Amino acid sequence: MEAVEDIKRYVCEDIRKGEICLLKIAICDDRKEDREKMNQYVQQFCREGMLQAEIKVFDHPDKLILACEKFRPHIYILDIVMPMVNGIQAARELKWNQPEAQIIFATSEGSFALESFDVNPVNYILKPVKKEKLFETLNLAIKRIHLEEENTVTIKVKGGYRTIYLSNILYLDYRNHVVSYHLLSGEMISTSTLRIGFAEYLMQNHEEDDIVLCHESVAVNIQAIDKLTRTELMVRNKEILPVTKSRYALVAEKYMNYRFC
Repeated sequence: MEAVEDIKRYVCEDIRKGEICLLKIAICDDRKEDREKMNQYVQQFCREGMLQAEIKVFDHPDKLILACEKFRPHIYILDIVMPMVNGIQAARELKWNQPEAQIIFATSEGSFALESFDVNPVNYILKPVKKEKLFETLNLAIKRIHLEEENTVTIKVKGGYRTIYLSNILYLDYRNHVVSYHLLSGEMISTSTLRIGFAEYLMQNHEEDDIVLCHESVAVNIQAIDKLTRTELMVRNKEILPVTKSRYALVAEKYMNYRFC
């Protein structure tokens, strides 16, 4: 139970600071008995660690990949031997869209261990999964993702302020002296009327490299790009945004740095 005590101390410290946020975990296994047991263990881990979590369970990798375009888990627990797409192939696709995601493999087949290193998994656990081993691995995954340090931006809106997680932002657009944040959930949050231009607003509110202008009146979250060409890009909700010729090189540089660095 040492792993549980470790995560309890880790999470309790965040609760005292008021910095606790929601952990998202996805489990995928084609065997009903195994995925139910894994879900039971993960639920227990979160309960004993006093960790707020949203856990989703899938019986096929295709369902997992489709759902997680929006769900965006911090941790994936994957079987390897599954129909059509094995767990390592699924992990490669998931890591392409979510390089920061943590992968845990839980499988009855040990021969894939070397191949699994391609996606830098937290651990490779052989079935039957021992609860203590899983708890230790989840504890390591939690420490890797540093939930309390997840980037946010606070913007001034009519009547007050809103804080938004960077990972939920798709893009920003600027019209009539108002900046609108378009979110993965479909929500749009608009600032109050600004007295400065769009570029100056971005400099003041987005100092990091995560948000970049792709057009005079549009800025994209680099993390949200799924496809990029010289004239347009596609974000995670499949919406197409324009890319001007003068801005393509910078967008491409930041996009490649995010994907491969």
